[in-house]
This record gives sequence, structure tokens and C-alpha cells, in this order.
Amino acid sequence: MTEAPAERNPARRPPRGLTTVVVTLVILVAGYAIFGFTPALFVTLYVGMAAAYVAIPYTVVALVAREVNAWRGRHDGAARRDGDGGGDGGPELSDDAIRFGLTRQRASIATAIAMLVALIVFVAALVGGWGDRPGTTLDLISDRGLLTFGPFAAVSGVLAIVVNVPSIYSRLVVGSERYAIRHRVGAWKLILANTILTTASWIAYCGFAVHFLIRSS
Repeated sequence: MTEAPAERNPARRPPRGLTTVVVTLVILVAGYAIFGFTPALFVTLYVGMAAAYVAIPYTVVALVAREVNAWRGRHDGAARRDGDGGGDGGPELSDDAIRFGLTRQRASIATAIAMLVALIVFVAALVGGWGDRPGTTLDLISDRGLLTFGPFAAVSGVLAIVVNVPSIYSRLVVGSERYAIRHRVGAWKLILANTILTTASWIAYCGFAVHFLIRSS
């Protein structure tokens, strides 16, 4: 029997990780365009002002919840891999999470990197000055600075919450990631990098929120 062309030469598919990164960046760019360059900008500014008050306590709660789940998973007995009968009743582990194979994991690291790069570029541009206008760090909450960066901060903050919720409140995901890091198995380097970058992005944007609240008070 003659094989079909598609069977002899299967189409090359883009890596799932690359696809997730591209989709994440498209969402960020599209969201920034919608909320930064349309009448929705005014809604975003009000939402951003409210988010500045919510960001700090939410970040504290999220970090504490993640570490509590990690601690409980570590002390619940021997781990079981994806529902097998091993272990002594301890927490189940997800092989997908250990391999960094979950879409939300890849979206999380892509979002964190985009947030940190955007913040660094924004601060550098303000400190260096906009064109002929001298800039200082105090310009961070000026009208021009807020209109430029506020919509991105709001959109990326919402996306970061959505993609990171499982890695914060799910004992299965948190426990699996910490297991991978402790035992140096799976994609533990990517998991460690994601943990560091997401935490850094949350703290950095909380710093921006604090600066905004101080300057606007």
C-alpha cells in the first residue's frame, strides 16, 4: 500500500514551548494596544489605581500560600508519581509539571520575562530622558509615564495572576516543582528560573505600585 504524502513527510510542527511564548506575547501586545491606545485607556487608569492597592497584599498572600503548599507537600510523606500506588500516602506528583510541560508554566516564565524587560526599559527610558526632555526616577508616575506604562502593568499583572494561580495554590503543581528542584530531576533548571523570575516580577511591580501610591498621595 502506498503511503500518503502526509504520512511520508509529516508536517513540522512548532515546539509547544515556542507556541506558548508567542501566544503569551501576542496577548500582552494586543492587550496593551487595546487598553493603551483606545478609549479603554481611561478605564485602565482607574483599574490600575485600584490594582496598586491590591497588588501588595495579594503578592504577600500569594508568596505565603506558595511556600505553605510547598512545605506541606514536602512533609506529607513519600511522593507518588501520577497516581501510582507507590509511596506511603504522600502527595501525588505531576510528571508534566516536573518536565515543565504545562502550558501555564511556559506562559508564566514568558510573562515574567516580558514584565521585567518592560519595566527595565521603561525605567531606563525615564531616567535617560524622553528625547530632549530630561528624566528622573520621579517621572515614573508623571502623566506621560503613567499613560505609557500603566496599561501594560495592568494587562501583564492580570495575565500573570491567571497563569500563576496553579503554581501558587495547587499543591500538585507546587509540590511537583519543588520535588524536581530538590532532587534535580526533570526540567528543574527551568522550574527554578521560573520561580525566581516570577517572584522577582511580582516584587518589582509591587515596588512600582508603592512608588505610585507614595507619589500620588
